[in-house]
Amino acid sequence: MLGRLEELFDSTGRRPADIETVAAARGPGSFTGLRVGLSIAGGLAYGRKAGLYLIDSLPILAHRAAGAPAAIALRDAGRGEVFAWRGGESPLRLLVAELASWLPSSGAIVAEPAGKLAEWVPEAAGREVPADKQRPLSAALLERANWTFEFAKPLLYHEIEALYVQPAAAEERMRKAP
Repeated sequence: MLGRLEELFDSTGRRPADIETVAAARGPGSFTGLRVGLSIAGGLAYGRKAGLYLIDSLPILAHRAAGAPAAIALRDAGRGEVFAWRGGESPLRLLVAELASWLPSSGAIVAEPAGKLAEWVPEAAGREVPADKQRPLSAALLERANWTFEFAKPLLYHEIEALYVQPAAAEERMRKAP
């Protein structure tokens, strides 16, 4: 990740001293990926005395829909589960088998990976925004980041918190233990 940041600075002619604001996705996502990303974002913001903002990843995904954001965003969480989000609600981790009853009867859906909705809930597949009708992830991220910069308050460094919608593996093992 640090190498990619260095490439970004090199390609734009900017320097780390030019950073005024840092945004990072807080999840849901992989435990390790979130911890690494948030640690780098926090360190970068702290070192530069820059504003720090956290952005939920599923609303970013919903903004991939061309035009208005999709009402629902879904991301494969592995092990027969999905991260699910509806506008105005907190994200959830659901079993794929529960997804059909959770989905509202209308509204556009962006799923990641694209096309996966047909496997998860075949009767809702026609509501998925097809990959060729989705904007690039970078455009969706930029739109959501700009909204966040305008309307959200920057965080203090001790307020950095990942959005985990699943327990850590150790917690899950304890829950399943007899």
